Amino acid sequence: MQESEIEPIAAFDVDRLRVQVYETRAHAGRAAAQETTRELARLAQLDRPARVVFAAAPSQDEFLAGLVASPQIDWSRVVAFHMDEYLGLSPDHRASFRRYLNEHLFHHKRTQGLTVALIPGERAERPLEVCLHYESLLLNTPPDLICAGIGENGHLAFNDPPVADFLDPVLMKVVRLDASCRQQQVNDGCFPTLLDVPTHAYTITVPVFMKAPVVSVVAPGPRKASAVLATLRGPISEACPASALRGCRDARLYLDRDSARLVV
Repeated sequence: MQESEIEPIAAFDVDRLRVQVYETRAHAGRAAAQETTRELARLAQLDRPARVVFAAAPSQDEFLAGLVASPQIDWSRVVAFHMDEYLGLSPDHRASFRRYLNEHLFHHKRTQGLTVALIPGERAERPLEVCLHYESLLLNTPPDLICAGIGENGHLAFNDPPVADFLDPVLMKVVRLDASCRQQQVNDGCFPTLLDVPTHAYTITVPVFMKAPVVSVVAPGPRKASAVLATLRGPISEACPASALRGCRDARLYLDRDSARLVV
């Protein structure tokens, strides 16, 4: 039986970005999962698997749970990528993004035929080699859909304001994480202290988002309100990397009442 649709409490467009606001973060995540399920059904009609990039963060919990619960997705028709990973972190580290995605999505669906291509974050001795390999994957199998979040500093993936480049010539790079980004990892409970947070990470770049046919972004919670304000009401600028979403071909932003409180 198909799950009933969740209606937003507000909906509007900012440039090319569609914004939908829901009463709770659970509703926002479920609504994004419902729309992603429909998009995957459309992509299943292609003569190849759908290529989907997934974000790893607590903000994605409800969204990923909605995908796991959906009986309508043919996971044998999906190739999953992830968008960023800490430099030097092992895949079984409690804060590894690979571990997060395995626990919240991948291990549930591998038995249903899901194919996964992960960033080997533990390979820190030759990071350029890792970047070139993953960039080749993205070039040869361009993403059809990116499922993302927005950082407290407005970052997309790990493209923080100091390192974001809307005209980046590469699709994958190593970046130095800024202080606010690293503090968010502590706020999210991923690390006990700021000193424990890695200083560098692998990330896909902003042009990957700009080239994707569909970008779906879930950004709930009160700590995201300032970033949402800058994304929607500020200039389109690397000072708020998420503002680039307003120029994407088909971008959708799912908010809850807390994250939307400064714009609605």
